[in-house]
Amino acid sequence: MYYPIIRGRQYDLLALRELQSRGILSNKIIPVIEPIKLSTTLMSTISMFVEHKNRVIVITNPKVGSLLGELELSTSKQKFEEIMKHEYVTVAHHFNKHSINQINVLIEEYETQLENIVIIHSEKSLVNLYKDKFEGKVPLLNLIPLDNAFRRQLNDKNLVGLDDKFNKLTRNADYLENDNEFFSEEHLYFQDEGYIGFSDYSVVGEEYNEGGFAPYAVAIHIVYPNHENALEIKHFVSDSNNDTSDPAGKFSQALEKLISWFEEFSTDRRMDTLAMRIFNEHYDEGTYPGLPTLKKLSIMHHLELIGNLLEEDR
Repeated sequence: MYYPIIRGRQYDLLALRELQSRGILSNKIIPVIEPIKLSTTLMSTISMFVEHKNRVIVITNPKVGSLLGELELSTSKQKFEEIMKHEYVTVAHHFNKHSINQINVLIEEYETQLENIVIIHSEKSLVNLYKDKFEGKVPLLNLIPLDNAFRRQLNDKNLVGLDDKFNKLTRNADYLENDNEFFSEEHLYFQDEGYIGFSDYSVVGEEYNEGGFAPYAVAIHIVYPNHENALEIKHFVSDSNNDTSDPAGKFSQALEKLISWFEEFSTDRRMDTLAMRIFNEHYDEGTYPGLPTLKKLSIMHHLELIGNLLEEDR
């Protein structure tokens, strides 16, 4: 199983919602949403999973964004709690030094149990505190860093290996110097390593920035399987990168490189994703969807591709 962590930005959520609405998100993928605010897009995305009777995991103590402040308002809290209590929505929690009391509260507020919670670990120093809290009980999932020492120390079941696979560079233009990189092979070996699933931050990366800015270069990041079915990532970058003008022209330059490269995958049905077909439409019609949509399409392609690879292993 694949448990991608998706930050609750608008276009990240729209990527999930579009795949779900079209019925092309594999049932071997259960997204872990880390909300950044109580937006209509967040609520409609969660509702889409509920309506389709597909599971989604939602982090109730996100490390970023304004959600926790918003939930101090009774109306917002009631709205959020109502959808979080649905049977297809699973509560997730970043384990921290205050988790003993926090977990007691979320069990009461969201009407759940220890065994139905997803715990996200990041500090080995807190493992003993975790063991004290669960006292032999096992949460639904334990997301832990891909660290053998951490895994041995936790010594528990339902382990999911979490790692940031995306090499986020300071500037998009920097990808011109290394336009192809290894990405991941966790989908091939996670079971051999003692995990029941794997997790990452898709093609966005763990780093979170509150606001965007006009880039000098436009980059499209596309994950693909190599000859050994491990995943690599190709970066398609514009050429006219001296200033922030003409983002549509920069997109056209990057897109032309993508479409030319993609011809070698014409017979690979796993790469025939909705996002790649949309990229082809923009190329054929000469249209520019805007920079946020590029990230949405990259996420959509990545998730659909992983689903195709996991379905292939059935």
